[in-house]
Amino acid sequence: MKKVLLYVSTLLFLSCICDDEGATIANETGLQFNLNGIHYFLTDYTVMLNPEDANDRMIEATFDNDTKTLLFFVMVEETNQIDEFILIENGVQYSSDPTYGDRETSITTHTDSTMEGTFRVTIKDRRDLPIFTFTNGVIDIKF
Repeated sequence: MKKVLLYVSTLLFLSCICDDEGATIANETGLQFNLNGIHYFLTDYTVMLNPEDANDRMIEATFDNDTKTLLFFVMVEETNQIDEFILIENGVQYSSDPTYGDRETSITTHTDSTMEGTFRVTIKDRRDLPIFTFTNGVIDIKF
């Protein structure tokens, strides 16, 4: 009987401390995407005006143990597509052309403090073969 009572009280105690019904889940902002089948969620990013063109906002995020950098540009406070989209891997720059590139990008919200949107980009080599494929890209950043 003591064991049953101890067992029931332990279950009751554990169910109380595991009850997360009232807990809030933090909605962390960032960039998430699959790159060549690997999922990434980047919360460390930099947003600034492009030093070469103040009409463009530049978003930069380094990942994969600092071996890759994602860099893209969007016109300031415009809700449209991503302009230039660049991946730098080990110092080599690969880009997707905004007009002729194999990509779908959409910026749905863009204010002076928030940017939201989606992207799918395939960066190809000179023989038109895919080398980097970004899928399920989601932009949800605050700055």
